[in-house]
Amino acid sequence: MIYGSEQFLKDFEEIGYTPELVKGNDGQTYAVFKEFEIEIGKFSGRVIDLGLLIFPDYPRIVHNSIHVKATPQLFEKTDKIDGVRNILDSGLGSEWRYWSYRFNAVPEDNAMHLMSQINGVFKRA
Repeated sequence: MIYGSEQFLKDFEEIGYTPELVKGNDGQTYAVFKEFEIEIGKFSGRVIDLGLLIFPDYPRIVHNSIHVKATPQLFEKTDKIDGVRNILDSGLGSEWRYWSYRFNAVPEDNAMHLMSQINGVFKRA
């Protein structure tokens, strides 16, 4: 089995996504899904760039956040709601927002499961 960004790209390509690897301002490796269309929730139909931090031991562990780049932004840091939504600066740059959530890794179909969790974030946004 392969791990890290190589496995991440393979898993997501298998379900129809072609993310790009990007080195963030923080030196971390991110997968960026350009022109990602939100399919559910109050932001349905909006097209954004979606970023996910890739851990070297993916698929065993997935990061607990999404990174969102949108014009205008979907949420700003001032839209934080304790225990519900935490919006912070992103390691991808000042035009990005880090949305903190708890994602779970699963042994099989990790990319599909992760995308389902991301859609759930937008549904509840």
